[in-house]
Amino acid sequence: MAIVTLQDIHKAFGSEVVLDQLTVAFHPGEKVGMVGPNGSGKSTILKLITGAVQPDMGRVIRQKGLRIGYLPQEATFSGLRTVMEEMHAGVDHLLKLQASIHTVSQEMESLAGSALQAKMTQYDRLCRDFELAGGYEYEIRINATLAAMGFEPELHHARTTALSGGQLSRLGLAQVLMLETDLLLLDEPTNHLDLQATEWLERFLATYRGAAIVISHDRYLLDKVVCKIVEVENRKAEVWNGSYGTYTQTRETVRLQQEREHAKRVEMVEKTLDFIARNKDQEGMRGTARGRKTRLKRLLKENPDFLDKPTDQKTIRFSFRKTAHTSDIVLRCEHLRKSFGDLTLFEDLTFDILRGERLGITGPNGTGKSTLVKLALGQIEPSAGTIRVGASLRMGYLDQHGDILDPAKTVLEEARGVRPDLSSEQVRSRLGAFLFSGDDVFKQCGDLSGGQRNRLMLCKLVLTEPDVLVMDEPTNHLDIASREMLETALDDYAGTIVVVSHDRYFLDHVVDRLLVVGTDKLGNRSLGQTEFVVGEPAYSVYASLVRQRNEAEQQAKRTGKDAPRKGRASGSPDNDKPRTTTPEELKRFNKYSAEQIEEMIVELEHEIEQMKERFGDADIYKNPDHIGQLQRDYDAKTVELDLLYRAYDRRIG
Repeated sequence: MAIVTLQDIHKAFGSEVVLDQLTVAFHPGEKVGMVGPNGSGKSTILKLITGAVQPDMGRVIRQKGLRIGYLPQEATFSGLRTVMEEMHAGVDHLLKLQASIHTVSQEMESLAGSALQAKMTQYDRLCRDFELAGGYEYEIRINATLAAMGFEPELHHARTTALSGGQLSRLGLAQVLMLETDLLLLDEPTNHLDLQATEWLERFLATYRGAAIVISHDRYLLDKVVCKIVEVENRKAEVWNGSYGTYTQTRETVRLQQEREHAKRVEMVEKTLDFIARNKDQEGMRGTARGRKTRLKRLLKENPDFLDKPTDQKTIRFSFRKTAHTSDIVLRCEHLRKSFGDLTLFEDLTFDILRGERLGITGPNGTGKSTLVKLALGQIEPSAGTIRVGASLRMGYLDQHGDILDPAKTVLEEARGVRPDLSSEQVRSRLGAFLFSGDDVFKQCGDLSGGQRNRLMLCKLVLTEPDVLVMDEPTNHLDIASREMLETALDDYAGTIVVVSHDRYFLDHVVDRLLVVGTDKLGNRSLGQTEFVVGEPAYSVYASLVRQRNEAEQQAKRTGKDAPRKGRASGSPDNDKPRTTTPEELKRFNKYSAEQIEEMIVELEHEIEQMKERFGDADIYKNPDHIGQLQRDYDAKTVELDLLYRAYDRRIG
């Protein structure tokens, strides 16, 4: 039984039709990823589900009593409350229960006999309800959620008017995740999250028992969390069962098949027209030719889209020009320190970036990534040490906030400012590759959406023809197709790249060296610390390294706890036995070789992929026992896979 069904939905805003004859259903417990080009109607679908937007035609059917938690792209707050007060607002029912318990407790002090007994029964019932609702853990949950979203304790009592746009978005996500819901609707939840917060969100969604619909361009999150992809394109929705990786593979196969079928149809029509042309005046063949002409006309009339070519979604298309030969050292950083008052972001940081290198910079929010870029560009001065770029280098800079755009200028004026040697027609042609066409080029930069600003900055970057690309969160607000196009262009780019990013997929596919700032060796936030990680895929190498260190740390704690007491004779039989360092839960894998464990991993990953596809089967949800058992089996296999990964890492490490 579906918890939400959108049936034959038609929705337009003015003359622009966003959705037409759209039908899609969502079921209990399933995690759904929603993808599609920017502006295709994904956010509108979430608003239709909440009831914030009404369809022009069609029906939105919701399960009775369905509890929905909704995170819009831009979270808004009144500004009258503090961060903690906003979090408490999400658990208002618990606070009311807590107040009732306190009131009844006070009333019992003045009662006796049967009246006291009745009040004690009421008190017990309230305490039981409070406990079942998670009342005794809600403060712990609030603090843990705020910490995961990057809110330090000193921010807990700050008013929301003092928060940045990114902090407001993260507070909105934290608040929604605290609600008791059956369905979560998350619109770009990772937009302002760093790596640590994104990974925390993945773990939360994996264990969340309700259903979730997540609009996201984070390909790793979609691959790890969802069991179904809803692709919104050309005003309709198409459902693909399985993870994001399964979706991309299946979609490519389907598109290739559609192209082959289109080619066959075109060939058939061309052959028929050729036959008609050759035989329409031939004695004895005129009737056959007329018959074929009649049948072809009927076919095309009954199937007006018979010759329509399968269309790919419209996306940016560009490439970078070849770079000039430059000196080997592009950037040199020596004993760099940067402080703001008592806050030190960098201390004695020294490194070089060589010609052709691709350096990724990542780490928690607020630890100095953008500051390091501004230091390199000379926009701010270091507190000590030096950081400078090579002479005669053309630098191309993409700023994550779009501050380099003049809000009063038009798109065309901004682009022409980079290359005044080009004519307006030539610049408009370049802008067209970034989806600015027609009157779009006369829009003022101050009126552009986040995605449009990013595309304009990318266009300016290409027009600069730089030797060095410096980019701060370049994938922000780009849809998946545009991100893939950017990755392709950067793959062909021969110059030097310095990029700040939280996009794990992007980092894995673009950079060959990673500078992690603001974390300790275990991946915990720690201002002032830096670490270089070399290897490809860069982020995955780093993530594996952190996982191994955490396992070693846990093992060391366990070993220390279980170590023999001091004073035992060194020659005792116990001391002569070789001690194993294998964790108890991994001992059963000791009898297998690394190759055997690898085979087990591959087999189990295949089983989990098959189970993800079953989550997308509507028939499963008709029986609550079936979906419950499937979820339990999936959880068990996921835990087993994690153990296999750990056993494999220990065996090869």
